[in-house]
Amino acid sequence: MSSEFVRDYAALVDLIEARMRAPFAWGKRANDCISFFGAAILAQTGVDRLAALPNWTSQRGALRVLKGLGGLQAAVDGVLTSVPLAQAARGDGGLVETATGQAVMVIEGATLVGPGPTGLVRLPRAAMLRAWSAL
Repeated sequence: MSSEFVRDYAALVDLIEARMRAPFAWGKRANDCISFFGAAILAQTGVDRLAALPNWTSQRGALRVLKGLGGLQAAVDGVLTSVPLAQAARGDGGLVETATGQAVMVIEGATLVGPGPTGLVRLPRAAMLRAWSAL
């Protein structure tokens, strides 16, 4: 983890509140799991740490990009530092398995939050399979 960044938790809370009812939409500049996590990192640190990932605008495009990068976990591993699940902090990202496949969610504490069909959804922290530092 880098000590050069300081987390702005108020900005993270503002982002979560602003996206609470935002529907899922594909694209790094939209509201899918990667764009939401990227926005959470940007809100906390002022830095777009996921900028190196290619953009997509559809499910097909996302699947193509992620397949080329070795999958969702490998794609995020390529740009962020993984951390032990027990050490993952508020604002970090967590990999989960959902009914529709893998997704990255933002750690709130005891819960994870991320885009769902009609707004943000939450899962218990225990659902997390891997974690990445936002710093």
